[in-house]
Amino acid sequence: MAPLALWLTMALPGGLMRKAMAAGRRPGDSRPNLLLITIDALRTDHVGAYGSTAGLTSNLDAFAQEATRYDAAYVSSPWTLMSFGAIFTSRPPSECGLKVLPNESAKRCTFGQRLSQRTPLLSEKLAGLGYATAAELTNRFLDSERGWARGFDCYRNESSSESSPREAALAQPVTQHAREWLSLNRREPFFLWVHYLDLHGPHETPGMREKLESQYPEEWAAGRLQWLREMRSEEQATRSRYQEFCRGKYAEGVRYVDRWVGELLEEIRAAGIYDDSLIVITADHGEELFDHGGFEHGHSMHEEVLAVPLLVKWPKGVAADRWVGQTVAVMDLGHTFLEFAEAPEASRPGWRSLPRRDGAQGTEVYAEGILYGDEQTALITDDYKVIYHPHDSSAGGRFEVYDRRTDRQERHDLADTGAAGELCARLKKRTEAAQAAAVTWYHTAEKESRELTLSEKAKRDLRSLGYVGE
Repeated sequence: MAPLALWLTMALPGGLMRKAMAAGRRPGDSRPNLLLITIDALRTDHVGAYGSTAGLTSNLDAFAQEATRYDAAYVSSPWTLMSFGAIFTSRPPSECGLKVLPNESAKRCTFGQRLSQRTPLLSEKLAGLGYATAAELTNRFLDSERGWARGFDCYRNESSSESSPREAALAQPVTQHAREWLSLNRREPFFLWVHYLDLHGPHETPGMREKLESQYPEEWAAGRLQWLREMRSEEQATRSRYQEFCRGKYAEGVRYVDRWVGELLEEIRAAGIYDDSLIVITADHGEELFDHGGFEHGHSMHEEVLAVPLLVKWPKGVAADRWVGQTVAVMDLGHTFLEFAEAPEASRPGWRSLPRRDGAQGTEVYAEGILYGDEQTALITDDYKVIYHPHDSSAGGRFEVYDRRTDRQERHDLADTGAAGELCARLKKRTEAAQAAAVTWYHTAEKESRELTLSEKAKRDLRSLGYVGE
């Protein structure tokens, strides 16, 4: 960034750097800096630390060597707004006001949800504990209009800029601005959240088209959503060619984002704060690449969407295992950060942070909030995963049951065998309670906070990402 532009960024009212120049760490405050790096739609099986041999993630893999790798980490929803809502409130979407529907049917989500003012966010709590807070984001579902700026001293969402959404979404400016904040920030401890959108459809990153030109379907340029609809009636050879092309684009996106995550981590090391910081790298959800016939996310509760990478580098001196195999909830990240920020409530009974040791009994993870189609919910344990379709025409809804000990790819539905019957009953009961909670939120929330009216630019940006019909 040019010197004049950098000065303006610092000096103008509301500039990202404006509040970042306070004096350094207060005497006696030894709490760690907290850094959350999230990569939109990152699949676990594309990361070398999780077994990929494609060589796409050299920086993530190096980071994993110094972190705890969680092998069974699950998000609370298969799309961005609800997943991050759960992380930042430590509550499932139906209990933090995000699953509020104008028709009260709770069948599906809408695009207009916003965070309830009545539910405090992680950023607000950390600010109240004396942390300097900053966010460098890019995703229309993380706009300030939805409440995401609350609690942040410095907040920037690249997707809200005047640039085209794909230009704004690139990892390079996100990393650049985060590095600038780190270089100028002189107040510790701090909480910094950096979110990358590059893996999100339409999976366009620099050099992508040239690298895959020989496979590039002309139909893609005519409109991705139209092409997806046509794929249902195409010959198998054509579908296979298209699917391989999409997988290739996605893989190149992983490589691109990994490069810029590495740049950010290098800045943290250069600043001399790496060892004493708590640094988390994870995703808000995964991505469907035709594993179960679907594409992108928000459509299902399958493994490729709900299971995400979770790498946690603890502050120096904290004892932790190199990997944790039992089931964990990514929603517990908020409690983990607050524990290290020495929040008074962290000592209360029932507080649940991420485990630092392998081998304990896993957490039972509940997921909800389908974006497209009728609602689905899920319960994940160490042994089984159950998916519930409450609005299926079958009496009492329909279940899918998978044995996670032998079938992580979810190829063999055991619902007809009666397996995990108790888990199915528990999921049905929890789904009904969640629906009741969502309706309660609808009736008690202030009218102006129920539904966000999207601007035309926001609609265009969401359309470019495949969320709004063309």
